Amino acid sequence: MWRQARGEHPVAWTESELAGGFWSVVTHAEGSEVIRRPTSFVSDQGMRLQANPAGVRAAAGRMLVVSDGAEHRRLRGVHQAWFNARSVAALVPTLGARVEARLDALLARGTAFDAIAELTSEVPRWALFDLLGVPDEDQDELARTMEAAFDDSDPGPAGEAARTAAHTRIFGHFGDLLDLRREEPGDDIVSALAEAAPDGVPLTDDEILLNCDGLMNGGLETTSHALAGALLVFARQPDVWRRLREDPGLIDTAVEEILRWTSPALHALRTAAEDTVLGDVRIAAGDRVAIWYPSCNRDEKVFADPDTFRIDRRPNPHIAFGGGPHYCVGATLTRLEVKCVLAAAVERVAEIEVEGEAVRRPSNFLQGLSHLRIGLTPDRRTGPRSGCGPRSDPEPRSDSEVGPGPEIGPGPVNGASSSGTSSDLRIALPGADSGTGTGTVEVRSNQEVTFGRGLIGAPADISVDDPTGEPIAGRIRAAEDGLWFITNLSRARTYVVENEEGGGEYVCVPPGRLDMPVPFAHARISLPSSSGSTYMSVRAPTPANAYAATSYAADADPAAQSDPAFALDPRSKYFLVLVALCEPQLRTPATMAIPSTAEIVRRLSPLASCRRISPAAVNFHIEYIARNKLGVRNQQPPSGRSGGNWLRQAVVSTALRFRLVWTEHLALLPVAEAR
Repeated sequence: MWRQARGEHPVAWTESELAGGFWSVVTHAEGSEVIRRPTSFVSDQGMRLQANPAGVRAAAGRMLVVSDGAEHRRLRGVHQAWFNARSVAALVPTLGARVEARLDALLARGTAFDAIAELTSEVPRWALFDLLGVPDEDQDELARTMEAAFDDSDPGPAGEAARTAAHTRIFGHFGDLLDLRREEPGDDIVSALAEAAPDGVPLTDDEILLNCDGLMNGGLETTSHALAGALLVFARQPDVWRRLREDPGLIDTAVEEILRWTSPALHALRTAAEDTVLGDVRIAAGDRVAIWYPSCNRDEKVFADPDTFRIDRRPNPHIAFGGGPHYCVGATLTRLEVKCVLAAAVERVAEIEVEGEAVRRPSNFLQGLSHLRIGLTPDRRTGPRSGCGPRSDPEPRSDSEVGPGPEIGPGPVNGASSSGTSSDLRIALPGADSGTGTGTVEVRSNQEVTFGRGLIGAPADISVDDPTGEPIAGRIRAAEDGLWFITNLSRARTYVVENEEGGGEYVCVPPGRLDMPVPFAHARISLPSSSGSTYMSVRAPTPANAYAATSYAADADPAAQSDPAFALDPRSKYFLVLVALCEPQLRTPATMAIPSTAEIVRRLSPLASCRRISPAAVNFHIEYIARNKLGVRNQQPPSGRSGGNWLRQAVVSTALRFRLVWTEHLALLPVAEAR
């Protein structure tokens, strides 16, 4: 049905007895355009069909997924620090160990089991409940309540009442947890939300509870459905599973293909804020628009052989996580969870078999299984096990082993590739966001592409439709391990690179700037032109860094183990003082400025937790950091230097040199006033 719709009516009016009237969008180009035009298609009037209108009105502007503009940026900034790559990577040791232990137990049992109940639903629960700080004794009941809150099997009044009651129980649980965390703050999201004051204004209790509910909705079931769908396809295609076991270096691309193939979020809803045109259809202000992700992610114009599951598919510009400002805040966490399961399974499981029928969940919002009974055959091979952390291929693979991959857009240019390796940079061509582009190009490590309007006989690698722009306006270069650089060859135009995963993060590339490093894995480049900005989207691969194993056996000599050199608590008040102390050099590395005590007091006082902070308290915290946390006070000052200024310089230097404070930590501070 979707295949026919993509060919005949990519945007079509749909009348539903249950959901009313709305536009259905089933193609990748039009779907991408809707989610990347947040001012034309808004989210604050609901993000799913059949949502309770009263609930949407109560949450609008206060819950991340149903907010827009400044409200969305304010809420996303609070969430982002917990879901960036560094924060999520901290879960790897614990999550990887739990996944491996569960698989070992299931294999040892030797009988078939329900993969949903005993594996796929457990993995996201372990990760998210850890981040939220949910007590162990409450986790099972909370997970069951969450299932009831989004059980669409009964669309009638009784089902709606049951779902409302379940959401009420969720709010009650997090209300109790919020009260506890205000008395006993911990290192968890609930404590962070309780202490957060974006733009100097603390979040209300309602905002905190609504966003906890939203995280549960987005973080538990979608990952479970992706994992269950992966197990099903690997069972039905044993040759594909065998290939992944023989070449674990394909895990990263396999994760992306699983997300495309399963598309756990069936749809996302937007509302037209103005009269507009989508494809060849006129959309009226107030019309609802539903993007059907499974159809968009099997669009023949974007994905070669879309109904084939290919673990080496490159490029793979799926939109399973949405896009634009509402790009899924938990995307990094979901990828890690799926990768942990694959990494543990390829080393332990030789075969996967399905027993009986896979039972699909009745829902128009989440696509997945409610029951999947499988049997696992253990792998009898021996050898080291690497877990789900970053890994590198032991040997480079040839192009023939990888496969040719689909070609979308222009062929390879100046090092660009259509087959790809793990280090390739993927660039969506100008116009791709609005549905008028031709696809993507890939740039291999240590290669580059140019962009600009070009000249006859001397075209740019990526054409930018701007007659007033430079023939070669700039370059994009892919480096090793996911790093990339942009060069601005314009004489008078500044380019802006926005972080599509962040809460309003961006870097400016001034005219003439050569090889500016970009720290964003998912970025959007804005190029100003005479007819309005032109955009390119850049997606960098996850860095494939290698790390030595640091775990010890349970009976290892305690003397062989080590404690953290600097045990800092990012949720403590002294850490806020440390961030404020390092702020000038984090924002402008070339400066040597160090704030005074009075400046730190003024900087922190807008925070609810620091409203009564005094100069004496700031000095006490600096002394505490120096003596007890960094060991600076125990060192001898340089000859002829003493006093607080030397101490502050030593604290800042130590914190920055050992990377104890990052630019991400600046989100803990109030928004700085414009100067």
